[in-house]
Amino acid sequence: MLMLSPLYAYAQLSGSGYYRVQNRYTERYLSIVDTRASYEISATAAGNVIADLDALYMLKGFENKVAFNPATICYVQTIGANSCNLEGQGLDFYEQTNLLLNYADRGNGYYWLYGTATKGTLSATKYLADDSGEEDYGYEKYFCPNLETTKEGREWKIYPVTQDNDRYFGIKPDVKASANNLYWSTLYAGFPFKASAETTKLYTVSDVDYTAGYAIVEEITGIVPKQTPVLVLCSGSTPKENKLTLYAPSATGEVPDNRLVGNYYCNDVTGTHRNVTAYRPANMRMLGVTADGRPAFVKSNISYIPANKCYLPVYSSAPDELLIITADDYKKGLSGIEDVRVADKVNTQEIWYTLDGRRLQSKPTTKGLYIVNGKKVIVK
Repeated sequence: MLMLSPLYAYAQLSGSGYYRVQNRYTERYLSIVDTRASYEISATAAGNVIADLDALYMLKGFENKVAFNPATICYVQTIGANSCNLEGQGLDFYEQTNLLLNYADRGNGYYWLYGTATKGTLSATKYLADDSGEEDYGYEKYFCPNLETTKEGREWKIYPVTQDNDRYFGIKPDVKASANNLYWSTLYAGFPFKASAETTKLYTVSDVDYTAGYAIVEEITGIVPKQTPVLVLCSGSTPKENKLTLYAPSATGEVPDNRLVGNYYCNDVTGTHRNVTAYRPANMRMLGVTADGRPAFVKSNISYIPANKCYLPVYSSAPDELLIITADDYKKGLSGIEDVRVADKVNTQEIWYTLDGRRLQSKPTTKGLYIVNGKKVIVK
């Protein structure tokens, strides 16, 4: 069997770069949901091809489903006059298949996308199409492309990813912290990027204080390398307000220590295309909010880690909520918790810190301001 990655459906228009692919007939966009597409030539007839394209889902609606979905983006590298290699969702098409993909300019702003493979003395060329006529049931798994049923269904538009309103990639917030009306998200993507707006902040989780109940974060100020799980402080409530600038796959950057773990796929279907990461409440925390509306990594009730999202692995004894705090604020003792307690009301078994973050072996005897389990405490 000749195995073809689901990325084979993409092609390029004007040189190497990031693109989305939209069908002319259905207006649906291609997205990648797992890595198990296949393409097999019959042993008896060169034109007989058995293909499994269920790793490709078709999405309709740019603002509602496509703009913030990393699975709809692929990096296309031009090779020769009409061939290309493709990278996306952690995959390299040529490395996996030893095949290049072809595209044919139809001269009307659309392309045919096709692959040619051989098996012994047999050869077959097939064109990607999306003309199934399926009703929109609201669940993308019913929308898988096929191989050339009509010429109209095999015409595709190749869109470069830009900052334009109908071409951008942005972050859709996962949660709103009602304590300060700020929006947060996580992202795990197969491409390097930076935030387009200065007000969109990107972080790693550099450490966890289990006693105080903190997830300590550090800002990434440069390029975020591909396959780097990040926490995002959003500029607004819509993907259009949280645009990212994408860089070539080879782009690198300096990233602080990171405890976050990313997940590419969440394809909860039966059969060979099922690709999920189970959520374990004892050892994982997801982005959420505390009871009083502050951003935190919290115990969740989900079954699987969502696609292109991140989780924080923790010890089984971890608190249900780990409040998000910057490394600078943690070191300074500025946790955002305003109450100050008198030292003689504090249990001597609690852990003490100086304001610069230095842990003490016991309750201090020197007068001053200290931090005990995230609380400011005065020793008189």
